[in-house]
Amino acid sequence: MKLWICESPNKTKTIKQILNELGLSDIKVMASVGHIIEIADTGEYNMGIDVKNNFNINYQIMAGKKDVVLKLKEAAKAADIVYLGSDGDREGEVIAWSLKEFLKIPAKKCKRVIYHEITKSAIKKAIDTAGDLNYPMVYSGQARSCADKIIGYRLSNIARSNVGARSVGRCQSAGLKLIVKREEEIQSFNPEIYFDFYLHFTKNKVDFTAKYTGTENEEIKCLKSLDECKEISSECKSNPYSILNVVHKDAKENPKPPFITSTFQQEVSKKLNISVKKAMDCAQKLFEGIEVGKKHQALITYHRTDSAQYSPEFVKELEEFIKDTYGKDYYAPIKSAKKSENAQEGHEGIRVIDLTMTPERLKNYIKDDYLLKVYSIIWKRTVASSMSPAVVANTIYTIQNGKHRFSMTSKELKFDGYRKIYAAYEDDDKPDEQIIKETFRKNEALKNTNLEAVEKSTQPPRRFNESSFIKELDKQGIGRPSTYATILSILLDERRGYSKVEDKYIVPTALGIKLSRFLDERFSDVISIKYTAELEKSLDAIANNKKDKVTFLKGFYNNIVKNIAAVEPAAAENKICAKCGKTMRLLTGKYSKFWGCSGYPNCKYTESLKK
Repeated sequence: MKLWICESPNKTKTIKQILNELGLSDIKVMASVGHIIEIADTGEYNMGIDVKNNFNINYQIMAGKKDVVLKLKEAAKAADIVYLGSDGDREGEVIAWSLKEFLKIPAKKCKRVIYHEITKSAIKKAIDTAGDLNYPMVYSGQARSCADKIIGYRLSNIARSNVGARSVGRCQSAGLKLIVKREEEIQSFNPEIYFDFYLHFTKNKVDFTAKYTGTENEEIKCLKSLDECKEISSECKSNPYSILNVVHKDAKENPKPPFITSTFQQEVSKKLNISVKKAMDCAQKLFEGIEVGKKHQALITYHRTDSAQYSPEFVKELEEFIKDTYGKDYYAPIKSAKKSENAQEGHEGIRVIDLTMTPERLKNYIKDDYLLKVYSIIWKRTVASSMSPAVVANTIYTIQNGKHRFSMTSKELKFDGYRKIYAAYEDDDKPDEQIIKETFRKNEALKNTNLEAVEKSTQPPRRFNESSFIKELDKQGIGRPSTYATILSILLDERRGYSKVEDKYIVPTALGIKLSRFLDERFSDVISIKYTAELEKSLDAIANNKKDKVTFLKGFYNNIVKNIAAVEPAAAENKICAKCGKTMRLLTGKYSKFWGCSGYPNCKYTESLKK
């Protein structure tokens, strides 16, 4: 017997079906249901990390996973070969390593298999290329979990005693800083009044509008006062309005590149008005597969990715599909997208597996309305990414009155290109465009003219919604695509009370602002946007075997300790718990400060501050 262990129980049926189709019915498929281990709350500061002994980690089987582990261990012991089929990212590699170690699978019968889509060809290739664990990736994942626990367990108590905050986290605190910084920008914003100046006129009973652009010698984007508008209006009274110039120019609109996790989250959250978490839950279901007829079929590739590239085989399929379905004029090779600075690019971009599985075809099988809508967006983005640019015919009219100039632009779609299928997801992003059916000739005099000054005000930056917050996390290099939804859920957790959603926008609470400012003042070089992004680079360097895990953790921990020493009283480091011998922490209660054991919740010993 052989054994295949994946992460999700929902994948087992699809994988087993494919293995049977490949003639490999002797392979049993089981699921670990995600991680099976966690860092124990033991040792100094309850971190479960022995900082004095090369940062050895005390792992334990996760609560509620003992039965799963027992069944997996029995199956692994009986198997001749065990395929570790967890996801191919950093966390997936740690899961594969933990399965090998805690199920006690001998190296000679342990095979690591990597696949980014649950299809017959991908599963066969995974078996044919099965190899060893990627230990640098494992070390990177371990370093990440250590860094997160160190920050969480060393700084959370300090934040709790100083500002009453419940927790501190490496990525969540950097994300909170983004929200608070934006709020501070909004509150300190001083609006400025300005005026847009418009020329209105008619031709054949049709109304037209042109905007003031300055004089023949000076371009002016807006006017600072109403007096300026009145002065221009006065000068224009003595002169006629006429068409000075007509310029025809075609412009190309290129399709957006294939989805990566962050752009997928932004698009779906914004267009369907759902949370990022719900968007990712839908993607997970589509990746694991649904019943299509009498067959369980996966519908999309792996949805946690920072690569906007497709496999060469799929690129060829996509070309043939577009040419056959829409015609040769609608096909264009995918343009290379700008790579994120921290991109690992271990997977393909998010795409559908079978192009013939159109949203219309799946209507009878996908009963969840949101699930079908999410699939539809992915399917259309997949196809649109390799379609020809749309061509927009621009006609720019320059209108003169003495030395003053006004401009009017008409836009008309000349060739729809990729917009043939993707326009519905982009139209509301485009500003109102004037489509001018009339023809204006050079030197033509305009009639029935009047001027209008419209008072406007500069606007503060907008608060983040979920979509724009994800975009900013990605831009700043905070976290990984797979963690964005978690970061959001923590920051919006009512129990923590750091931020909330008002009218679809994220607003920091008084506690959130207080916590962020405290961390900025006392731990600016640990909880900062730049530091968090740099730390991700260090984790990538470990994954690429260019940096040592222990060396990284020593430097990281020493920096944390140095910052803590500047904040905590020296006594807090030296006071010992009378019950268990661990260090005591200075905490803030409802009415006063007190000493509490760092071994909480295992040890609940406390002392009054005066004792």
